[in-house]
Amino acid sequence: MSRALFVAVGLILGGNAALTAQPPPPPPPIRIDMPAGGQIAIQPGGVPQMPPRDNSAPPKTGKAIIRGRVVAADTGQPLRKAQVRVMSAELRENRMMTTDAEGRYEFKELPAGRYTVQAGKGSYVQLQYGQLRPFEPGKPLEVLEAQTVEKIDFALPKGGVVTGRILDEFGEPLADTQVAAMRYQNVGGTRRLMPAGRPAMTNDIGEFRLFAIPPGQYYLSATLRNFGMGDNDDRSGYAPTYFPGTANLAEAQRLTVGLGQTLSDVNIQLMTTRTARVSGTAVDSQGRPMMGMVMAMPRGESLMMMFGPPNQIKPDGSFSIGGLAPGAYILQTQGGFGGADGESASLDITLSGDDVDGIRLVGSKPSVASGRVIVATGVVGAPQPSAIRLMFQPVTFDRPMFGGSGPGIVNDDFTFELKTRPGKMRLQLVGPASGWSIRSVRYRGQEITDAGYEFRANENVSDLEVELTNRETTLSGLVTNDRGAPARDYAVIVFPRDREKWSVGMRYLKTARPDQEGRFKVSGLPPGDYYAIALDYVDSSEWMEPEYLDRARSNASDVTLNDGETKSLDLRLKTIS
Repeated sequence: MSRALFVAVGLILGGNAALTAQPPPPPPPIRIDMPAGGQIAIQPGGVPQMPPRDNSAPPKTGKAIIRGRVVAADTGQPLRKAQVRVMSAELRENRMMTTDAEGRYEFKELPAGRYTVQAGKGSYVQLQYGQLRPFEPGKPLEVLEAQTVEKIDFALPKGGVVTGRILDEFGEPLADTQVAAMRYQNVGGTRRLMPAGRPAMTNDIGEFRLFAIPPGQYYLSATLRNFGMGDNDDRSGYAPTYFPGTANLAEAQRLTVGLGQTLSDVNIQLMTTRTARVSGTAVDSQGRPMMGMVMAMPRGESLMMMFGPPNQIKPDGSFSIGGLAPGAYILQTQGGFGGADGESASLDITLSGDDVDGIRLVGSKPSVASGRVIVATGVVGAPQPSAIRLMFQPVTFDRPMFGGSGPGIVNDDFTFELKTRPGKMRLQLVGPASGWSIRSVRYRGQEITDAGYEFRANENVSDLEVELTNRETTLSGLVTNDRGAPARDYAVIVFPRDREKWSVGMRYLKTARPDQEGRFKVSGLPPGDYYAIALDYVDSSEWMEPEYLDRARSNASDVTLNDGETKSLDLRLKTIS
């Protein structure tokens, strides 16, 4: 979809705001939680490098104001009850409001800071302020103390619509089948097929309707959950199926959805398959039957695969999960869902249609990691211990997470104690210590900031040292086009010359959009050697992929950033093949 077409239909977000070039915060990790009542809540995310924000401190307030208007791009008519959100690290939590009858909104009592503003409603495409094309980061607003920023306006275009029916092998309708438009996204350094927008469920006659789809190309998936339980002898089921009717993703066809376009009669006949039952026992580290639930969660390229229902572990520790289609899974338990012991067990399995019996899941207690926070040499001042939150995150996000522990506090003497599951984990700073970042994490003097630490079951680790700094690097500059004229709309990517660091995520990879002066600004990169490249357009879900960066570096400029250094670098717009 060309930029010109987006401009023509009104996907231009006007206003007189001061714009800064900072990408919107990445979404949280993929997490599967079990709330009260036993329902499964799946929260897909895109870039899991940023852990959940801690909201224990009260939100900051100020005297700044952001106001604007939301209208329909095709008619110019105001959109009432549209949802507008403002997000900023200074807020420590997002704020949301709905527009009035004239499509107007106003956020008051905002502290100074950099803000991402987004708007959406029903069948309209959700947009960030400054976004000109689909899957492009918006332009955050830099708001000064007591400043009133006006005309933060949105012209929302109608999203695409896909309708059709899901049928069984006899051509009869299938109800309660989940349908989703999917596209590849970078998740923790790995390219995965993820839902794009809201999934839909088929009704009693097999009909589905997907709406508010941004223009682009998508795979359409249909999944009927095989909730076969316990000793059910029926092994018939359906594999996750992609349009036009294949269980093999390599044979799937992509659908091209245009702006406001409706694709009708997109029908899929689900592929039959033999399902399997998995059974066994789950015991804790003392050999006693575990309490709680066990679940089979998918592993693989697509995270919309079929998973079995959560199964209650019986008093004798036995469990049985049926209706599992062929594929790779992780069996995972959490005893009592946050009980006193907090033990959990997991096991990777691959199913080919045959039952698997006699599995033994052995629980382990959370590992305990303790240590001390220090401030880097030469840094003036120190953060309040109460403002520091530390949390472990997996080094590789290759599967959903089932439950898990939250951020841990730092004591008044700057010591800390955190719990984590077994696996290779990386320590993250989750705030709200604004302006501070991790410079180094060491275990008994060994640097583990990027590599993380491999926690073994029932292992406790001490002598961790977390070094914080507020001396951030800053890279800024102007961009010109091939005629030497200043460019006003572009994206800059800065990434390390060391290819091994590309998989570390947002710590070494940054993208930026220009401010009202046409200047980009990238802050917070660790000292080191980098590439920088300015491009006309950057897809927010692709630019972190190693293949993309491989193609970009041949036309990129070299830049070295020293500790706390502010450097200027002007760039020329480039293209990559």
